[in-house]
Amino acid sequence: MRGLSFLLFVLLAPVLLGAAPASADLLITPKRLVLDAQSRDGSFRLVNTSDRAQSYELIWQQLRMNEMGGLDDQGENAAGAASRLLTLAPTRVTLQPGERQTVRLIPRLPEGLPEGEYMSHLLFRPVTPPPPGSATGQGAAMQLAVRVGFSIPVILRHGDLAARAAIRPIGIDAGGVTVEMQREGTASLFGNMSVFWGQPGKDGVQVGRLDSVAIYANLTRRTVTVPFDPASGVTVGAGLLMVRYIDPASNAVLAESTVRLE
Repeated sequence: MRGLSFLLFVLLAPVLLGAAPASADLLITPKRLVLDAQSRDGSFRLVNTSDRAQSYELIWQQLRMNEMGGLDDQGENAAGAASRLLTLAPTRVTLQPGERQTVRLIPRLPEGLPEGEYMSHLLFRPVTPPPPGSATGQGAAMQLAVRVGFSIPVILRHGDLAARAAIRPIGIDAGGVTVEMQREGTASLFGNMSVFWGQPGKDGVQVGRLDSVAIYANLTRRTVTVPFDPASGVTVGAGLLMVRYIDPASNAVLAESTVRLE
């Protein structure tokens, strides 16, 4: 058999916050963009961290979160899409090694637009061909080139929107705490989930954390599992277990709940 060559193209759609490595070759900030009617524009900053030129095309996706936290494709005609209300430029970029690029989004709100939160995801999809491979010898040779794209939420808020959250543990095992989140209001919520354990009357110690937990405006509830990761020598046992949902921007507590472990 002569040589074989394979190309694997992987698309990922994470719900992230902060600086997002869209691949080993591209750094994107921020990981979530929120605009309102007063925003003149918004932007993503791209950096090519590789040692060769890279090209990416920017494509809108209409994804919606399900109750398990996954993202489902709603198709091009999904209601509540932010992409129809934003001008994006450029829609394709080529970056030399170390080069930076700004991608701008400008809101274009029509008269009579209903108040609400509009959301789309922006996919940064690589179009640079992978390095050529070669196959020699009598056997079968395989080259695996992984090309990764990232889909990042873009949210446009129009009107006086607000939301509040409630959380409660619904399952606890050796691996972590499963939490049910509930959302009321007209906006999405984003935060970090922390778990503390201790004895009554004493300060608790952090035994678990999960960052970048979102519950989008299309949901009223979702579940999330926060894994235990206690410090060396700390064993989660009888005592009080507190789960806290915190806004990373303001450090405000969005919701918290305590359960007694026997």
